[in-house]
Amino acid sequence: MKKRTKIIIGLAALCAGTLIFGACSSDRGPYADYAKDGYTFSVCYDANGGKTAGKNDTKVVDTYLYEQVKNGVRLYAPDDTRRGTNNVFNVERSGYFLAGWYAVRNPRVDGSGNPLDEEGNICTEERDQLDAGGNPVYDDDGNVQKTYYSEYGNPQGYTYSEKWDFNTLLARDDFEYTEGEYAFTLYAAWVPNFGYEVEGQEQEWKCAVCGEAYFGEKPEKCTAAVGEADETGKVPTCGSVNFDDAGLVWHSVTSYRYDPTRVDDSTLPLPEWDDTTGVLGYGKLSQPINKTFLSAYATPEECTSGTNALSAFENKGTWDTETATATGNIARFYATWDKGLWYRVFTKEQLQANASAGRSLDLRADLAFEETDEWPAALSSGDFSGTFRGNGHKISGVVVHQTSTDDQYCGLFGRITSTAVFENVTFENITFSFEAASRRPESMFGLFAGEMSNSAVMTNVAVSGTFVIGDNIYVPRGSYDPYEDTWSDPPHVYDVGLLTGNFATCGISLANITLQKGIVTASVVDPATGEIKIG
Repeated sequence: MKKRTKIIIGLAALCAGTLIFGACSSDRGPYADYAKDGYTFSVCYDANGGKTAGKNDTKVVDTYLYEQVKNGVRLYAPDDTRRGTNNVFNVERSGYFLAGWYAVRNPRVDGSGNPLDEEGNICTEERDQLDAGGNPVYDDDGNVQKTYYSEYGNPQGYTYSEKWDFNTLLARDDFEYTEGEYAFTLYAAWVPNFGYEVEGQEQEWKCAVCGEAYFGEKPEKCTAAVGEADETGKVPTCGSVNFDDAGLVWHSVTSYRYDPTRVDDSTLPLPEWDDTTGVLGYGKLSQPINKTFLSAYATPEECTSGTNALSAFENKGTWDTETATATGNIARFYATWDKGLWYRVFTKEQLQANASAGRSLDLRADLAFEETDEWPAALSSGDFSGTFRGNGHKISGVVVHQTSTDDQYCGLFGRITSTAVFENVTFENITFSFEAASRRPESMFGLFAGEMSNSAVMTNVAVSGTFVIGDNIYVPRGSYDPYEDTWSDPPHVYDVGLLTGNFATCGISLANITLQKGIVTASVVDPATGEIKIG
């Protein structure tokens, strides 16, 4: 490439000149200018995958006069403040720590010559090297260059030697100068931050069109982004409905990274329950999505058999300063998980604080509500898609006042979706006060739920209580035709049922639910479904 990137040239106190430029540039114009004046000794600092001054693939080059390096000259790393105000450049790489600057860099291999990634794992997959535009990269013989990858998706790493000691070593004029070449290059040696990966075993589905992987339930369609964004910035999605069953696989559920040169996190506690809040705290591990930790093991086999459960996570990784390589820096563990984001409930306050649409609740005690205690609106008018595990306990005395004409679904639960599960729980002496029916079409109201999917799972669930019809309920009326002197049938606006507004029971008995009427006339039309007619 002959196109030269923008070059910044500054003078330092202890070197003749400093240049910073894009590594992809092969135009040595500035060196020619310096060489004319005798600045022929150049030292290159290669960021080696990191950023220099916030820019990718950049190099810092210091140039010196022949006379300066006869007896040796002190070098300074790009980020050393002794370089002077205008010649200090921050060097960084996200997720890595800088082990130092090394004069020799070679692809990392094991004793048998097998390529290794930056974590010391054997690379078993070979892929074509691609440039920034997605095009193959060719060597001098016209062959596509290859990159090796490990099972964790990491490319082959490097091993280093001849670490430069900036405090004792001097750069000397013991080289044969060739115009346009560096006297030598120092490479930034990056070591991946240490950390933890806690995995779980789950069903994997792969899109038959684009190969995107999904875990857990088989998706309805592939949502992977494909192609380029249009003029509005929207990126099209695959949309395929064809998936291949890849079987059960282990994949990362939660993780944590740290810089071992700054933080000692060689041991981490397992996730712990806070019985005051009912929340499972993960400490420094990331919060998993729709999963709750149960127990951890050192190997997949122990996890499968449930033997030798761990009491803590420990990272025994090491890194070698001579070669700037890490071994076992990512500690991998295998865990069992409860499906759903779980919260333990010992008190009314914990239920009020933790109840939400997609969360799962583990009831650990009987809860007796007073009429003045609020039942969470996220439950009474929201969509519940989690699991309500009762453990044989009961919730009693809850009163839900439905007062908003904006509610489309309302009850003890607004909508119970197809993924919801209720087991071993009793809802006793519940009161649903129907006071302001919605004018929104297809609204549904019931003591237990406004709407309940027939696919929801109900096991050992009992409901009892009272459905109260308020005295200001909107009653749909038909329209009068003065020409025909007739009234049309009233419009169908909402459905009301003793148990649910869509009259689904999922095996729950209606025997213990009674109807109380206000001024508005109301009656049970069908005892089998609990349908209520108003007006």
